[in-house]
Amino acid sequence: MGSIAQFFGFERKSAEPITTSVDLLRAIGDARTSAGETVNEFTALQVSAVMCCARVIAEGLAQVPCKVYKEDGAGSPVEAKDHPLYFLLNRKPNDWQTSFEFREQIGLHLALRFNAYIYKNKVNGRVAELYALQPNAVEVKQHDDLTITYLVTFKSGRRVEIPADDIWHIKGPSLDGITGLNAVQLACKTIGLAQATETFGSKLFENGARPGGMLTTRPGAQQLTQEQRNEIKKLWAEQHSGATNAHKTIMLPFDLEFTPVHSTANEAQWIENRKFLIEEICRFFRVQPIMVMQSGATSYASVEQLFLNHLMHTLMPWYERFEQSAEVSLLTRQELLDGYSIKLSANALLRASHAERATFYQTMRSIGAMTANEVRAKEDMPRSNDPTADQLAPAANIFGGANKAPNSASPATSQNNNNNEVEK
Repeated sequence: MGSIAQFFGFERKSAEPITTSVDLLRAIGDARTSAGETVNEFTALQVSAVMCCARVIAEGLAQVPCKVYKEDGAGSPVEAKDHPLYFLLNRKPNDWQTSFEFREQIGLHLALRFNAYIYKNKVNGRVAELYALQPNAVEVKQHDDLTITYLVTFKSGRRVEIPADDIWHIKGPSLDGITGLNAVQLACKTIGLAQATETFGSKLFENGARPGGMLTTRPGAQQLTQEQRNEIKKLWAEQHSGATNAHKTIMLPFDLEFTPVHSTANEAQWIENRKFLIEEICRFFRVQPIMVMQSGATSYASVEQLFLNHLMHTLMPWYERFEQSAEVSLLTRQELLDGYSIKLSANALLRASHAERATFYQTMRSIGAMTANEVRAKEDMPRSNDPTADQLAPAANIFGGANKAPNSASPATSQNNNNNEVEK
């Protein structure tokens, strides 16, 4: 395996030898890109666009309520607050995390690694706690009989093989259906180029934000000694390097002359490259550029349309992955047959202005689609004790009010379709 590692052109940072394909893949994760930058999850997060994309996905997954529902006799979903999973998913999955923190951590794992592994701590066969494992500490193994187990390496170095029934595995896009692809490694060249661009910018300002140049001796001058070279280097660094010394006049000793090399950030298209790389990173993470505060990004007619686009193209695929994997991993087959489900409520993300919401509720009430208490619930208001607050009003714009619903057609009334005449 060592020869394979050399073939890929990198060296293992740790002292541990590369003995398995998994070690090789993890080592590749620390490899340097063609831009000369080391790209892994931690260095990638130092790029503002990557950090923002990851937070958009993670916080989008965490900021909406997560609830367990059960269908009632009429087939309508009702919150199942008495189910043990309701408290775990909605409030406190373990001793040290809130539901928001837990789902945010899962979201970061999914955004950067396309894999999230959650250990299900069971008591008497029921899930009592949920622990998110570090993705780089988990190896998925599929055996010859197609069963799957998870080999987990803990901080102490102990390795434990855990059956699939004890792991809740959320996968992103996958080629083999067993593990999700590594998002950071798929985008490593773009992220590496973004890192190199930021390094270039920092060095540009560190060295005075001015074009570089060459110090040369005038024709006929005596050749400089090594001691003189070192003195010039020190003098130049003290008087010229750094933004505070920009545009200062410098005296050149030893018959030296300075020949500038005309190259500016604009000529190198530094600013344009940074903008382009932000959009490239957004493409990899499937996040709208406007969501990462990219100026000049596509505008929308309203904030509602903006969030609708963001919800549909960025968050909903992750919501669906979360919900389906949660249901098949946390609920039993019998519970699924009994009508239990796990849902992320995205309604809060689509809340419009007060005027728009009032118009929407008025329309829904007038067509008989919502009750007064349903409207109050969506506005986080207490229920009304008025008996009519739970009744649907007939569509007033069609029937003219509560007691104006049309009766069934009279038997003596018929329609002549041939001559369009009504016979009575």
